[in-house]
Amino acid sequence: MNSGMYAAVSGNLAAMRRLDIISNNLANANTAGFKKDKMSFEGLLAGAVNPPVVPQSMTADPILQKENVYIDYSSGPISQTGNTLDLALDGDGFFAVTTPTGTAYTRQGNFRMSADGNLVTADGYPLQGQGGAPLRVQGNRIDIDARGAVVVDGVPVGTLAVFDFDKPYQLTKTGATLFVPDGQQEPRQSSTQILQGHLEGSNVESISEMVQMIETNRYFEACSKVIRGFDDMATKAANELGRL
Repeated sequence: MNSGMYAAVSGNLAAMRRLDIISNNLANANTAGFKKDKMSFEGLLAGAVNPPVVPQSMTADPILQKENVYIDYSSGPISQTGNTLDLALDGDGFFAVTTPTGTAYTRQGNFRMSADGNLVTADGYPLQGQGGAPLRVQGNRIDIDARGAVVVDGVPVGTLAVFDFDKPYQLTKTGATLFVPDGQQEPRQSSTQILQGHLEGSNVESISEMVQMIETNRYFEACSKVIRGFDDMATKAANELGRL
């Protein structure tokens, strides 16, 4: 394959990947606690250190685009909802929840009461208290202070577990708003304050994402034109050489 065409195809593939990420961000613009994904590119010259996917030919080494996808953990806007079971973290940290595959961590604070009276996420995963036990909040009045102490009808029932990790975070998304740590990164107790009756929104900026989508579409079109140009050149060369 011509090295110029290879570089253009590499650009097309990267643009498609970026469009997928932007589309997912926009789809979760109104998802509480969602953290957007970002993608950066690094141009690399294929060679011994960065071998191309296809075998080397007699043409110049093609330019590759190395993709780096990462999560933006910046806080989303916090709004007051007045809902007793809406909780937001005023700083770094995560709520701990129990999932079928183990403990996961989230910033999504729109909790609700399950049929058995436990505090659960929107997906039905129990919110953990200190020690990993679920919190039973069945009652008429539920108060949660800044330290996570939960009082139901004047009776203490437990304390919310809030954790954080060493930075840079090494977490993997499992679903839209759940995270699990990679490798040996261990959670530690966090002193981040909890705001009852507040909710952290998504950190996706819709206008910025739309601008990036337009830019990426134009980049994809430009790469496609380059590919067509090389294809036309190859066709013309083959036809003219055939006449000789």
